[in-house]
Amino acid sequence: MLLFLDYDGTLVEIASRPALARPAPELIELLSRLTARADLKVMVVSGRPLWELQEMLPVPGMGFLGSHGGEGFLSQCLRPQQVIAAEKNELLHWRSRLEARLQSFLGWWIEDKPLGFALHYRQLSKEYLHEFIVIIEKWQQQVRLEKRFQLLAGKKVLEIMPQGVSKGAAIQEILSLPAFSGYFPIYLGDDITDESAFHLLQGRGLTIKVGRSGSKTAASHFLLNPEEVRRFLTALAFLLEDHDGEYFRSSG
Repeated sequence: MLLFLDYDGTLVEIASRPALARPAPELIELLSRLTARADLKVMVVSGRPLWELQEMLPVPGMGFLGSHGGEGFLSQCLRPQQVIAAEKNELLHWRSRLEARLQSFLGWWIEDKPLGFALHYRQLSKEYLHEFIVIIEKWQQQVRLEKRFQLLAGKKVLEIMPQGVSKGAAIQEILSLPAFSGYFPIYLGDDITDESAFHLLQGRGLTIKVGRSGSKTAASHFLLNPEEVRRFLTALAFLLEDHDGEYFRSSG
């Protein structure tokens, strides 16, 4: 079995600042228990930088896909995607324009990332949210007209990065590797950026949306929140141990 896990909003509750969303020791212990199995591969898939995921989750044998799949660490193999100098200069241009338009607002901040940057506005006052959204939508329209970068919208976050990077694209590449042949994929995620993976795995594995059931998604199942995710992972660990993984072996 190949288990893909988003981090924020899936393994841990979303915090006002990403630095505050730290894993509890019990979560580290649970993930270590899962990765210790020879018949199970576990990968954390996140928009966070690769180095940050590795620092927060020091779990032996775990794989990582950071920057929405733009960076990867699989079986001791590091394969980061590079941002060329011209793209960096263009990203700085778009960042400066965005900062200039938002300087009259409070409650937002920009996070620099390996492949781009992210605008966070979870702490913005609801009183100014509509005006704020109108401004960033106009900025997005201008970015899209140039067709050089993609925009990834999440929960009170907007990220700009090179075209072609997505969680689904990274997972498609992983599933094509001989080392992962025959594994049954399971993907858990809570955000819009996880939808590319949900679409990819339709009819091929188990997809679980973390959030309220009935929301629009390509996932086939729901878990309400990170607490239910941890219960699911605990039950999965017991199931695999009791039945030696026989239910999740691929026949192909």
